Amino acid sequence: MAVQDGRVLFSEGPVQSVSIVFSVRKSVLSMMYGKYVANGTIDLDSTLADLNIDDVGGLLPIERQAKLRDLLAARSGVYHAAANGGDDAAAAPPRGSHMPGSYFLYNNWDFNAAGTVFERLTGRDIYRAFADDLATPLQLEDLDLARHARSGDARRSQHLAYPFYLSTRDMARLGYLMLR
Repeated sequence: MAVQDGRVLFSEGPVQSVSIVFSVRKSVLSMMYGKYVANGTIDLDSTLADLNIDDVGGLLPIERQAKLRDLLAARSGVYHAAANGGDDAAAAPPRGSHMPGSYFLYNNWDFNAAGTVFERLTGRDIYRAFADDLATPLQLEDLDLARHARSGDARRSQHLAYPFYLSTRDMARLGYLMLR
């Protein structure tokens, strides 16, 4: 699907078909944070300690120094197991070995915990907030909230993943929003 100046130039295939989007969920969550950072509900410089974020087996004191902005950038220095796979956890350095903000690791723990923080600070379900704050104003056509639920192994981490199921044409609208 190609879109220019808000108009579809070309599309091929079933652009209305919905499928799970994996890494896109992190960008969607970052988009969702914007409104709440702007209105003061969320402070990106809050630390995990400030936010009372912990996990199965506990976080190390150095890990609790990570800021919310570090989570969103995958630079938290928290190398705790995530509730879901699909990240670069196999390459993780030892826990406590890097100061928050100093080392990038594609780490689902960071993204999942950022989802937990979003829900706690806004008092809103992540999917309901997505529907209200983005899907409705952008007129997404294929969103079905009934498909959406947090997932993962809570025995590994209390911060579950938040997979999204989106169509190509709805993803194009999100992309166009970010382009503008």
